[in-house]
Amino acid sequence: MIWVRCLGHIGTAVGATDVTLQDTELDASDLVDRVRAMTGLREPGFSIYNTLVMVEDGEAFVPAGRGVRIADGAKVALLPFSHGG
Repeated sequence: MIWVRCLGHIGTAVGATDVTLQDTELDASDLVDRVRAMTGLREPGFSIYNTLVMVEDGEAFVPAGRGVRIADGAKVALLPFSHGG
């Protein structure tokens, strides 16, 4: 299971601040796509190109680069670039 905190307008689009994914391992870009699908919107306003993924160990990256795996039990936060201070 992977815990995801949805910040800013990502949480608004999803309708929740915290969600869980039942996957045991997931590519970061797939994680963002899965959260996008939870919105039910055709264009939810965030993507792998404008979302910062922050992992509990302090790593932060844009998932568009592909290849970064999120492991079972991880806690991540999704932060849109347009998020205010």
